[in-house]
Formats: sequence, structure tokens, C-alpha cells
Amino acid sequence: MAFKMNYSFEGNTKTRPEQNLSGASKKLTRDTLLQKTQEERRKRQEQRLKLKSAEFLQSHIRSYLVRKHIKEQQRNEYNQLANSISIYEKLKKLLFFYDSQTDPFKLYTLAREILRIENEINPILSTNTQLCWTVKRFLVLCMKNFQNREMTEVMLKCVTAFSDNAEIIFYLIRKGYYSYLRMIFDIRLEQYLQEIMSLIYRPFKYLNDLGPSQDLVLTEFCNDFLKPTITSNIKMYLIPYLKEKLDSVYYDKLIRYLNSIYYISNGNSIFYCILALEPLDYEPNYDSIQVLSKLSRGMYRLKPSLDLTEDSDYDDDDDDCILISDDELLLSEYLNILNNPNKVKKWLHLFEYNSDDDMMLSAYIQFCHNLLLVYKDSIRKYLLLYKLGLSSIFLKKIWSTISKKRSNDLQINCPSLVSWKDCHTQLSVFCDMFTFYTETLTDKENSDTSETFTQDDLHMMSKLLKSTAIDLIEIAFPMCKQSSVAVTPEISHLYQSCLNCVKMLYTLDMRKQFCPPGFWIAKKVPISLSDIAKKNYLHKTSIPFGGIVSTYEDDTQLPPLSTIEQRSLAILQELPFLVPFNTRVLLLRELCRYSLGENEYQRMHHELMNDSTVVIRRNYLYEDAFEKISQKSESDLRHRLRIQFINNVGLEEAGIDGGGIFKEFINEVLKTAFDPNRGFFLMTADNALYPNPNVNLIVENFTEHYNFIGRLVGKAIFENILVDLPLAEFFLAKLLVDRASACYLKSLDPVLYRNLLYLRDFNGDVSDLGLDFTTVNNDLGETRIMDLKPNGRNIPVTNENRLEYIQRLADLKLNGQTKRQCVAFRDGLNSVVPLLWLRLFNHKELQVIIGGDTQEIDLADMRAHTVYSGDFTAEHPTMLMFWRILYSFTDIQKRQLLKFVTSCSRPPLLGFKELNPQFCIQSSGTENRMPTASTCLNLLKIPIIKDEETMRSKILGAIEQQAGFELS
Repeated sequence: MAFKMNYSFEGNTKTRPEQNLSGASKKLTRDTLLQKTQEERRKRQEQRLKLKSAEFLQSHIRSYLVRKHIKEQQRNEYNQLANSISIYEKLKKLLFFYDSQTDPFKLYTLAREILRIENEINPILSTNTQLCWTVKRFLVLCMKNFQNREMTEVMLKCVTAFSDNAEIIFYLIRKGYYSYLRMIFDIRLEQYLQEIMSLIYRPFKYLNDLGPSQDLVLTEFCNDFLKPTITSNIKMYLIPYLKEKLDSVYYDKLIRYLNSIYYISNGNSIFYCILALEPLDYEPNYDSIQVLSKLSRGMYRLKPSLDLTEDSDYDDDDDDCILISDDELLLSEYLNILNNPNKVKKWLHLFEYNSDDDMMLSAYIQFCHNLLLVYKDSIRKYLLLYKLGLSSIFLKKIWSTISKKRSNDLQINCPSLVSWKDCHTQLSVFCDMFTFYTETLTDKENSDTSETFTQDDLHMMSKLLKSTAIDLIEIAFPMCKQSSVAVTPEISHLYQSCLNCVKMLYTLDMRKQFCPPGFWIAKKVPISLSDIAKKNYLHKTSIPFGGIVSTYEDDTQLPPLSTIEQRSLAILQELPFLVPFNTRVLLLRELCRYSLGENEYQRMHHELMNDSTVVIRRNYLYEDAFEKISQKSESDLRHRLRIQFINNVGLEEAGIDGGGIFKEFINEVLKTAFDPNRGFFLMTADNALYPNPNVNLIVENFTEHYNFIGRLVGKAIFENILVDLPLAEFFLAKLLVDRASACYLKSLDPVLYRNLLYLRDFNGDVSDLGLDFTTVNNDLGETRIMDLKPNGRNIPVTNENRLEYIQRLADLKLNGQTKRQCVAFRDGLNSVVPLLWLRLFNHKELQVIIGGDTQEIDLADMRAHTVYSGDFTAEHPTMLMFWRILYSFTDIQKRQLLKFVTSCSRPPLLGFKELNPQFCIQSSGTENRMPTASTCLNLLKIPIIKDEETMRSKILGAIEQQAGFELS
């Protein structure tokens, strides 16, 4: 088959590229084409805008030039025809061509002419619309020239003459009426003040005529006169003027307007003005309380960064010259106005009649909360807080509201800190108020407390607030930064208020016992005794909501505290009673032990380097001790002291001090020091000891003696030596805090306490009792009258000030009269055992730490932890007889035996298991010997006696004689 070729072959096997001499290809892609089209469209649009702008500018320039030409023409006509045209025509021309640079004098001249025909213009303003419009514009020019000193008088007269019209005044308000008046009011032109103030008040006369527009008047007035910084002219002139002019109706309109505003900036200035402007006959209502609660939110910002209002026993009695800022002055003025008795009486009356209104209660709570943020002791500074703090109705209403929230599963945690903000405010106010209510003359008031709140209420309250306090501590020291809460005054106040209230409830529960045993122990508080002692936790200060820990001493070599450790520190410092008592006792001992060195080698070295022996004459126990181990002789009492007694005949007593003789020494010295016959201490009606208020009449350098006695008590605590010292409750409380509250007065003077309670609850006229602000002191038989406040003998006690009288008298008795004694005693105690350690305990627990438990000795525990030596065993007949005799002893005899062996009549705090060395009984030969003891070894030596009566008589003879060494 033939094959037909359809191509030619010319002998060239390579393909050559085509040659195109027409230039680059003009083929465009789709995207490029779209972009090009869009750019061309943009350029056309830009060109059109340029043309339009040019036309617009040309139009305005032509308009300006035409107007300028016409104005110049009118100005020339005005100058040429000034004497031939009417005032009305001149005014229209002036308003048209007026220029602030060239025409003020024309305005001034014309204004004087217009004032001459005031009586012709005013009657027709309300009917002649065109004239009214012209006058409005004229008055605006007048206001703009207020600040021109040469024109001020005439301009003010014009505005005064022609603005007494509702339509005109409203127009001027819209044109800045109040702002122009404020500018000239602040220039201090005294000659115009009355005229300016009348103009400021004028719009209020037409509030009823303005209808809905009255809000604009009130808005401009507040923005220009009430919100800006208050000047002296406003305080001295405007506020008194307006207070006289504004009646309750206008003031109430202002209050209702302010209540309708959701947010008010710079509330401090307007808050002052609203308080100061209140008419005397004004009756407060919900709106006024709500406005006060809004405006007072920023009051706390006025307080100084360092709050010097808190009293302390360490305060200097001399008042230094302190510079006071403007904010502090404003705060003091707030204090004076808010404490006006008539205002407070009306506020209390309003609450009493509307206590069931939840909105009213909420407004009062917010107002109280704002005041509580200002000072640490706001309740005692603000009369309203003071009165509400003593109102059981107010407290019950707040607690009822909180309980309703709680029924909806109220919990304090990070997500709910925002959602439960309202409840946080209620919690803060309740905690502060209830703490104050309970701490003011408590025992009878606690009976009132029981009437206000049932035992179940108090238990539920304790349960909720304890849980809240623990949650707040966890929030204050978060595990990670992401979960941290921003620090605000509100949350910081809630933290401190809640913790203080929990402490108060714990103290109240000790008396009322409304919580079951073990209720206050928190199960989830990790406490590592050795770590706390090693890292010296309690000398650190934790800052809640900051996660920051500052130290008193340089301990940079130690690692920073973990979050768990910070929480434990906060609990130990703020709520130590959440930790079991035994744990805290062990912690105290660990702290004492580690203070001598971090390990046994350091402690042994410290002991060897500082070991010393002190010779003490038994006939001069106190005198020798004061001379040889006071602060001047022994600066550090933590090291070991060995005592060598010299007996009554001048011979050294037998025995080597292994610790027992020192225990006997410290017991005997303290017994002598606290002996009321020596004069340093007195006894209450309950036979409790407290510092002598008149000791300065007996001993000149009494502070040195109290410091020494405090050091001895500290040494006893440091060495775990129990001493039989029944101290008064108020004195123990003052060792832990700076000031004892009035609730402790009962422990000092029960009769005075009952009399003050009678005075507090007296239903008649207190002034009939003939009391004044004085008290009578008996200084060693000499009667002396002391003022409780300056010029107190001329100030009678009335129903209004009786609470102040009670507080001042109680404070004088508890704190004032023994201030120097307690400070010196506390300083001495702190030099051996830091007060930070002792504040782990309450005043009753501190009494146990010092003197041991007063409960009957547990013989079963004592027997279980007794060891035997020599011929004796637990089953030896003599030992069986001994324990039978001991079980038959009275409690006093048991304590005598314990003191005979250990030099202390009370058992160890944590039981006989911690007695070191252990309680030991050793045989001492035949029955013709007497029982003896070695207190340094806690060793009792008993002869082998077969007759029970013989053993009983010998043991009683030995323990009553209390001479263990001498008998041996």
C-alpha cells in the first residue's frame, strides 16, 4: 500500500525559535485588567472630588468676601448714622457686623443706651418675637464680654435687666450662661458677687415653666458650679446664698435630677455642695439617700496615704506640726457636715420608717460602705455609722439580705467576685457594724445580741463568715498570676472586715458557746512546724491580693514563700484559732528553739558561749534578780541561766542547777514581783492581777521594773516553765493588742461596768443624773478629779453624748491609766518572746501558756508517763500504794506534790508526755527516811514503806514543807 507523505523535508532537523519584531506582547491577564480599571475609576473620582472641593472653597470664599464687604458697609453706615437711626436699628446692625477684636466699644456704648430704655423693652419682650430674638443674641454678646474688666459692670447689668424671662433664660443656658458666670465668679470681683449670684439663681425661678427643659438647666448648673473644683468664693458666698434662696422644692428637683444620672464624675465636689446646700426644712427621701450613696463613692481618695487616725499605746503624746492638704481639709469639712445632729436624726428617722424597703436598705448600705472606706475607724468618726452600728434593726436587715443570697448558694470565689459585688458590699458593712456592735460594752449587749440574733443565727453567721474568710485568703494569694484579682479598696476592705468579724465571733463564742466543739478548727490548713520556724514565717508581712511578702530582716538567703506557705502565714497571723491549740503550742516551742540556732550544733554553741551562773540570796530574791538579770545587766535572756541560791544563814544551798532550780527561782521571783504588797500589781475583785495605775507614786523608775518583770515572764514562756500567775483578762488582752476594748471593763471593775450599762440603757433624761465628763481618782488616799476631755468638768452628760462618755471613761480605765506600765511590760516580754509569736493565741490561751491549765491533774496520764528506777517497778507494792494514796488526794495536794517534784504546781500543757526529763520515781532506802525530790531531774525519791498511813503522812509532810533538797 502506498504511503503518502504530507510534509516536506529540507534536510534541517533542528527547530528554530520564531522571531517577532513587533515588541512586547500586550496581552493582559484578568486580574491586571481589573486592577487597572479600578485605578482609573479612583482617579476619576478623585478628580471629581477636587473639582467639588474647589467649587466649595470658592463658594465660601465668595460668601466670606461678600459678607465681609456687607459687614464693612454696615459698620460704616453705623458709624455715619449712629445719631440718626433708632437704637433697635443700631442693635440689629451691630449684631450683624460685630467683631470681637474691633467692636467691643461699640457694644459697650450701645449697651449703655439700651439700659436707659429698659422699661420700654421688657414689657414687650413676651409679645414681640423679633425683638425677643434680637435681645437674646445681644445678651449672648454681653456674656462673652464678661471678662473684659472695663465692660463687666455694664454687661452684667444688661444680662440682669433683660434675662428675667423664661424663654430668654433658657436660650442663654443653651449658649453657655453658667459657664460664663463661673468664669467671672472665680475672678474674685467682690463688687459684683451679689449680682452674679442673683443671676446664678435666676434660672431656678423658671424651672416649673421650662418643663422637660429643666434638666438642661440643672445639667449646666451642676457641670459649671458643682462638679468643678470648689473655690473659696463658692464655699464662702455662693453656697450660703443659694442655701437661703433654694427652698425644699427646688432642692428636691436637683436631687431627683442627680438620681436620674447613671454616672457622675468628680463626685467629691458635687457631694460637698449637695450636703451644704440642703435646706434646714428638707426631709430626706429615697432619692436623696441614693444620691448620697452615688456621690460619696470617691471619698476614700481624699484620705492621706498614711492613715494617722488609729490610736496606739505607742503614739507620741506631743502633737507635731502636720501639713494638711486641700483634700484633707475637704474631708474634714465632710466630717463636720455629715455629723450634723439634725441631718443624722433625719436619716435615722427615714430608715426606721422604711426599713422594710429593700431599695432604701440598699442605698443606706452603699452610703455606709463609702464612709467606711475613708478611715480605719470610720464608725467612731461618723455619727451616722455610730448610730446605725448600735441599731439591731439595721444589722438584722443586712443579715437577712445576706442570708437570702446565701440561700442561692453564695460562695466567694474568683468568678463570683464580680457577680456578687453587691453582696460583697453588704458583707463588708455587716462585718464592720456587727463587730462594733458586739465590742461595745459586750456582756449586756451580748444579751441584746442574743435577742437580735438567735444562737442558730450566730452559728450560721460564724459558719458563713469563716468559710468566706478562708476563701478570701485563697483568693488573696492565688496559685497563679492568671487567677489573681485586681486590688481595689473595696476588696481590700472586705478582706480585713471579714477577718476582723470572724475574730470577733470567735471571741464571742468563747463566752456564748453557740458553736459546737471543734467548730473553729479548719481541716485544710497545712502547717509545717519546722519550715515555719526555719524560715521565720511570723516575722514576714503578707500583702493580700498582691502575692508580695516583705520581711523585717534580711533573709534573702532563704527561698521565697510558696503560695501555700503565704496562705498558712496569713491564717497564722490573722486567724490563728483555725489551727489547733496544741499545734500552735508546738509551733511556739519550735520558734523558740530555732531562735537559738538552725541546728543542734549552733544551739549548743550558743548555749556554751552564753552560759552563766547568777547568785541569788533567798532573803532578797527580787532585789538580786532585778540587779543581775535586768535589761542593763543581761541584754539577752534567751540563753541558759544557772541559779545558785544563798539560804537564810548565808550558805550556798545544796544541789546543782540542771534546770529545776532555775524553774523554782523564776516561780519565786515572779511570785514576789506580782505580790500586791510590793505595789507593782493590784488584784481585781476576781483575784486577778493587773498593773497598779498609781505605781508612779511608789517607785520612781517603775518602767524599768515592769520591763524586767515582762522579761521574766517571757523567759518562763521561752523555757516552757509554767508560773502560777492569774492575770486580769484586760491586761492579757493589752499584751496582745495596743488597746483593750470596752468589753474587758468587766474584768477590771465589775461595779463600774454595771453602772455604765445602767447609764447606757437609762430611759429617762441622763442630764438629771448630774454627770459631767470627769472621773474621780483615788491616789493613795488623795482624791483627784480628772477631765475625760478638754474642759470636761463643764460639759454635762446628756442622752446625745452618753455613749461618748462611756467610751472615754472605759478607755481611761483600761488603757489610759496603765499605758506606760503595759508598754514597758510588753517591751520586756517582746525582748525574749516576740509578740508576733504570742499573737498566735488569744488572751485566755495566753493565760494557759503562762500558768498552765487550771483543770484537775489527769493522774491516769501522769501514771502512764511515769518511769521507775532503783528497786521500783510499776507493779511494786510500794508503787501501787503510792498511786492509791495519790488518787485519794485533793486537787490542792496533787498540785503540791507536782510542785514538790517539778517546781510547778500545774501539769505540762500537752500532757505529761512532754515533761523533760520524764516524771521518775526512785527508791531511797528504808522507811525511816523522808520523801525527797530533785526538781532538775523531775525525780521523786520515796523510801520503801509498807504501811499506807505512814506513807501518806510522810508524803504530805514533805510536800507541805516544799524542801526537797534540804530533806535529802
